[in-house]
Amino acid sequence: MTASESGPGAGDEATGPRQRLVSFVNSVLAPPEDADDRYSRVQALKGRVTVERHGLGARISHWTQALLMFVLMGTGYAIWTGTYGPLNVVPWDGYYLAFGMHMWAGILLMAFLFVLFPMYHVYVDGHRQLAELSDIRVALRVGQAFVGLKSYIPGYHEARQAYDEEDGDWVAYHPMQKTFFWWVSILFGVLALTGFGMYREMRTDPVWWVDLLGFLDGWLNIVLLKQIHLLTFFLVVAMVVGHVYFAVLPSNRETLRSMVFGDMDAYVLGEDDDDER
Repeated sequence: MTASESGPGAGDEATGPRQRLVSFVNSVLAPPEDADDRYSRVQALKGRVTVERHGLGARISHWTQALLMFVLMGTGYAIWTGTYGPLNVVPWDGYYLAFGMHMWAGILLMAFLFVLFPMYHVYVDGHRQLAELSDIRVALRVGQAFVGLKSYIPGYHEARQAYDEEDGDWVAYHPMQKTFFWWVSILFGVLALTGFGMYREMRTDPVWWVDLLGFLDGWLNIVLLKQIHLLTFFLVVAMVVGHVYFAVLPSNRETLRSMVFGDMDAYVLGEDDDDER
């Protein structure tokens, strides 16, 4: 072995990536309260002030999405089972009315889900939707606490109702908030593509945008498209049920209230909090 092969540089190259990986894993597994002192700082705060958490645009977008999701669920079930009930309105056939409502509700939902809600929630209201290292730490700890393996992070529930003026964001989010947004976006993308794939197969001369969005029709047969569409639909229903369940828990009712009225009574974490104590 030459001197250059046994020098410090060679050792650094061999252990550097491994050390970085170990350091990253350790940082992920570190207790959130040790990695972020804002939890202990929030615990020391006493008073609350009224803070706007969700602006009008985000609230309208959120509840419009909820309405459109229920329209999609209802009309999808009607098309699947052939049970149209009140949709059998003379002179229209229940199937065509359900199909038209299903398609246009899906198109509107894509506009709200992929454009309007992110614009208001992220760019106007300033919420962060990308997963960060702190989110991974909190998700691991909260997941363990939820099933009784560990205690919740001291100050965690207060931190979810605390705004950090210096950081320009809320101190903590429930792990399901960001997770739900991304998974629902992915699953609705699958629903849209498989749905337009089936629609393209059904149309003898589809317009250009149906032909474009229905490109999966050229790769998969309509039976497989329908199976994927139904499976994804059931996954979305399960996620919506979970979303509603977490929203109505006592610890989350202030956050739910803010999605209705916009404001919430929150702690405010400023730069001078440590000096005041």
